[in-house]
Amino acid sequence: MFWHSPRPPRRNTVVSGFTLIELLVVIAIIAVLIGLLLPAVQAAREAARRAQCTNNLKQLGIALHNYHDTMGAFPSSFWRATPAYDQAPGGARWGHSWIEMTLPFMEQVPVYNAINFSVGVAGGPGGLHSAMNHTAVTTQITTLMCPSDPSPNMSVTDRWDTGVGFNFATNQQLAIGPKLSYYGCFGDNHPDDNTYFPFPNLPFSRENGFGEGNTHTGIMNRSGGTTSLRDVTDGTSNTFAVGESIAQTCRWFTWPNPNGTTAGTATPINTKVTLIKQSDQDSNNRLDHSNWRVGFGYRSAHPGIVQFLFCDGSVKSIKTSISRVTYRALSTRSEGEVLSADSY
Repeated sequence: MFWHSPRPPRRNTVVSGFTLIELLVVIAIIAVLIGLLLPAVQAAREAARRAQCTNNLKQLGIALHNYHDTMGAFPSSFWRATPAYDQAPGGARWGHSWIEMTLPFMEQVPVYNAINFSVGVAGGPGGLHSAMNHTAVTTQITTLMCPSDPSPNMSVTDRWDTGVGFNFATNQQLAIGPKLSYYGCFGDNHPDDNTYFPFPNLPFSRENGFGEGNTHTGIMNRSGGTTSLRDVTDGTSNTFAVGESIAQTCRWFTWPNPNGTTAGTATPINTKVTLIKQSDQDSNNRLDHSNWRVGFGYRSAHPGIVQFLFCDGSVKSIKTSISRVTYRALSTRSEGEVLSADSY
């Protein structure tokens, strides 16, 4: 006889999983963690972009001082530099910008050598000058572009009297401009046209058209005239040399344009400008990128600050909450204003 042990009773095994509520809780927790992490990632990215912007300004500072050591003065733009030049027909009166003069000192010798300085950077009979300088002036230079500046690397809107480049297929001058984020400081001068300049004037405002005729209070001019370090009697550590702005907030901003590479402090810091053409007659509609009187100011996409290169080569972040009086005083080279370090 064989003895068979009884088989143990079978058990119904049930594999347990997440309930719908548990799954939703897990998803909610992950969403919260992502929500906490994203601002930190964005802040880290902005910090990296800001560091790159600082480096760009320092490179410009080195270039400016090397230019100064070689030429004995800071560079200047040449737009309407002389009466004869100003009265030249059509686009023949185009000159060259201070950035073009500085190109050899920022390791852009090939671009510099491709520019024909015997003619204007654009215009001329039938767009001849535009064709001659096409390759150089349509070059996008990374050092001149802030990574936080949201503007396209090549302008997408027509640039009135600022378009560079040439369309060889149609034999027409183009109306484009490579991106520029950094602008030489002409001081606190502002245009003598209160109809289109919506900001109240301060007692020491200079109403002379952005320092025309070498009357600029800063260190650069759009119409000729030079400034050297000996002229900066307010102190090189207290005087702006170059500041950042957003390229698409002014239709004149592009690095080859002698009339689009300088800015000043008469326009309050970080003044917002729209990209839609509006009526300039209404004080509420003068802040569009076609109003150059307001456009020639400093602004940035960095949260709460605008970065400036000072004449001593240092780069400082200026808070957008700065007093307007202090802000304007930092842009003048020899007005004798007294500034404390904690005022900005």
